[in-house]
Amino acid sequence: MSSYGALFRSPGFARVITSQLFARFPFGMMTLGFVMHIQQAQHSYAIAGLALGADTIGAAISGPVLGRLLGKFGTTRVLVTAASIGSTAMLGIALINAAPIFTILLALVVGLTSPPIQSAARTVYPTLVSKKILSSVYALDATSQELIWVIGPVLATVLAAQISTSFVVILMAVVQVLGTVWFCSNPEVHRMVYPKSSTRMGGVLANKVVLITAILGLLLIGGFSGVEVGTVAVVSKNLSGLVIGALSLGSIFGGILLGNKTKSPWALTRFLSLVFIGYALIWLAPTNPIWLSICLFIAGLGVAPSLGLLGSAIAMNLKAGDAAEANGWASTGQLMGYSAGAALSGIAIDSVSHSAAFLVSIAFGAGAILVAIMVKQILEANRKQEK
Repeated sequence: MSSYGALFRSPGFARVITSQLFARFPFGMMTLGFVMHIQQAQHSYAIAGLALGADTIGAAISGPVLGRLLGKFGTTRVLVTAASIGSTAMLGIALINAAPIFTILLALVVGLTSPPIQSAARTVYPTLVSKKILSSVYALDATSQELIWVIGPVLATVLAAQISTSFVVILMAVVQVLGTVWFCSNPEVHRMVYPKSSTRMGGVLANKVVLITAILGLLLIGGFSGVEVGTVAVVSKNLSGLVIGALSLGSIFGGILLGNKTKSPWALTRFLSLVFIGYALIWLAPTNPIWLSICLFIAGLGVAPSLGLLGSAIAMNLKAGDAAEANGWASTGQLMGYSAGAALSGIAIDSVSHSAAFLVSIAFGAGAILVAIMVKQILEANRKQEK
């Protein structure tokens, strides 16, 4: 815990991590907010699903592209412009009862202009703290973002029930703009000069660490969607949100208790093994919501520390001019993993049984461990650099 105390004693760190968390908060409301509002407006879950898919595809494309533009045009110009266009598209979804294709296109615009707040923040962090505690920075960053996924969905459902679904989407738009402006107003952010990348677009993928983090992120986040889809399939709607929340709660505890225990060369494998064990234990009673919550809490303990190590690996191995794009590719890998996991889980449910969705999570979890073992030497070189 002492390393976390050192982080908050670092000038500027507290305001940067707080403002980026607020700016990214709409993402925690977006899935439910879009689905609830678009379904109500269009009277179709299919259209809502297509719109959400369009948003995800757009975000997967924009992550590395906008991350690279940070070095070319500057943080404030890129982030505020993207946030403004995306928020305008959100307002269009909320206020205009348009044809389905127009709504889907607006959702695509939201994704394509998703401001790369996390990429920018993770590029700034190394300028604020010493290398010795850098892994703790990314563990804390991953831990804090779980608050988005715990509070966001609950707030979205409460506001939709008490006010309206359109209000939820409008709130997302307002918070995105205000949060982005707040984040960019920090002197540590708007004074940050990103050296221009020396490689062509996508060239950072030639760096083994970037490719590894993208693949491991794909496998780790792919497991999430398996348990989320499976939980919704086997647990009542009233309880599914609480059960899924146990995963995020476990991640928060894992980040606080384990996030600074990263010195061992086997740290990543151990954290990923925690995730896998939690998923595997589900099979003892896959339809029992209490047991499911316990298992997801166990799995969650390894999530934030794993993401923290992956974020640290990029920061330690890439120059500032390439780090933002590299973080964008890491986010793209995670989005692809979530989409793939959700699709495979749906197929497993339709083809086998509702509980079969958890097999997808187990497969993704096992794959993550195998990859981590295979690339241990490469990541160990990164760990030695941090020392």
